[in-house]
Amino acid sequence: MVLKTNNYFSSVPSFIQKLEVAPHHFDLQRCDEKTLYIKVVLKYRAHQVLCDFIYIMDQQEVYGAISINEHYANAKKFIKQHFGHTLIYSDELLLAKNFMGTTFFFKSVRQFAKQYPKFISKP
Repeated sequence: MVLKTNNYFSSVPSFIQKLEVAPHHFDLQRCDEKTLYIKVVLKYRAHQVLCDFIYIMDQQEVYGAISINEHYANAKKFIKQHFGHTLIYSDELLLAKNFMGTTFFFKSVRQFAKQYPKFISKP
């Protein structure tokens, strides 16, 4: 007997390549010295939904995910509805990591660092 298994998980789910993540708003007042919040818009074709990325700033390596708040359920529903994919934590990590390469993220971190310089290392 031959057992065939399918690998349903890939290192980059296909929906991530089709999803646009656009900056929406950065409010320094929502942050504290350990966490940075950035509101983004997830877009696919003519549809969009708001969500927040939360970045943990007091670790050796900065990482982020989708913040579990009033927007979280709508973001999960959006991904399921438009891509037929159940959003998992590793997807969130990847989306937040990809957003870290944007100019908007760097500008937000600069503002954050002025307010909370403790965990920001200098190059």
